[in-house]
Amino acid sequence: MVYQKKLFTSIAIISTLLIGINIQFVNAEIKLDKAFLRIVYAFTQENITRESLLSRTDTMSLDIGSRYSEFYDVTAFAKDSLKKLVFQPGRVKSVSVIKNQQIAESVINVNKFGDGNVFLPNSYISFTIYKDRDEKHIYTLDKVSDMSETSIFLDEEISPQEWTIDSDTCRILDYLCYRATTKFRGREYEVIFAPEIPINEGPWKLYGLPGLILAAKTSDGIFTFQAIGIQKVNDKSISIPDGKNSEVCKGLNQYQQFVQSKAKNESYTFEKNGAITIVDKFSSKNVILLETEEN
Repeated sequence: MVYQKKLFTSIAIISTLLIGINIQFVNAEIKLDKAFLRIVYAFTQENITRESLLSRTDTMSLDIGSRYSEFYDVTAFAKDSLKKLVFQPGRVKSVSVIKNQQIAESVINVNKFGDGNVFLPNSYISFTIYKDRDEKHIYTLDKVSDMSETSIFLDEEISPQEWTIDSDTCRILDYLCYRATTKFRGREYEVIFAPEIPINEGPWKLYGLPGLILAAKTSDGIFTFQAIGIQKVNDKSISIPDGKNSEVCKGLNQYQQFVQSKAKNESYTFEKNGAITIVDKFSSKNVILLETEEN
């Protein structure tokens, strides 16, 4: 049967990344909510280089409020805070930026496993997804670079997906669950949801079922979300940025151009005794996008 929503509804590359993207400042009003539940997911995705297929798994949290939710990398704040600590005034003695690719390879190989602080590129998921279930809006906030306070902001009106619910059952985290399938923006998804947790929510941009989505995967197996923990939270704030440090993409295609451009430039940062070396390296990585169609 088809179920439709019935519940409440690096420093050096910043300018390069923004070329060709139609941008204006966001003047959206801050929207606030209080989260009462947190779901922790293992998010696995694959990327292709010229040499091999790479797989990575990140730990993501879905904080759920009465109207809004926030989906983000659990490790992002800690890694950002450490990097800001390293770069704070009075601590830095020198900064060197290396862009020559032959020299870059050598510096990376020498310093990658050396002493001091090492900040690898793409060490966490840089985007945060906010859902407004009542207004059927989904907001994406993505950092321009690890060292920038500027973010790219995308506001989309996305209704809940239309789901086909199966009679098959299973258990995840000891909750009785059902399977459901849908097509969304060029991909087919199979999800497992728990009616015992009657919240119209799920990881990333997925929602619209009579229960919380605890697992999801694309039909090709490239992307998977698997719940690994559930906990109650006490009044954790959900704040959608007001645009103070954000610039807006006009559509999904422009945001995807930004993502692809960002992936082609990897910035390594090495710090030892106040001496900082930033190495910008070209990457052959081809990002596989979750969304292959705009609608």
